[in-house]
Amino acid sequence: MNKAAVVQQVIVELEQKITTLLSAMEQTVDAATNEETIPDNKYDTLALEAAYLAHGQAMRLEAIKKDIATLRHLVIRTFDHDTPVGLSAMVELEDDQEVLSRYLLLPCGGGVSIVAEGIRVVTPESPLGRALVGRLLDDEIALQVGERVTHHVIVNIV
Repeated sequence: MNKAAVVQQVIVELEQKITTLLSAMEQTVDAATNEETIPDNKYDTLALEAAYLAHGQAMRLEAIKKDIATLRHLVIRTFDHDTPVGLSAMVELEDDQEVLSRYLLLPCGGGVSIVAEGIRVVTPESPLGRALVGRLLDDEIALQVGERVTHHVIVNIV
């Protein structure tokens, strides 16, 4: 498994999000500045709401660009069986039903899935990422999602 290639795929996914976001921003700016959204009275807030949405989208765009820059400069480390999980570790977990799942711990891009590789990105700020950081091969972690607690064993670290 080439982790550098996987990180590049994450960057491509984020770049696709930028393309989608730019298209949405264009529509939002149009809605905020369109003649039809000029307020008829003090209770008509459509243009104001569109302006707030455009601002939020612009902030999200900058955050994604920052994430891409961070990933482009990421030092990809090599992990072995004695190295604790840290940034750029690819971790394979096995749950109680012996189902395997693979995660890549990155500083940003959480939630991105590389379907072809069967890998999901997690960050150290996520519940799973927090549970993984510093753990070793064969360590068990417990995750609580709502009322449900699931147990996983680290079966591989790359």
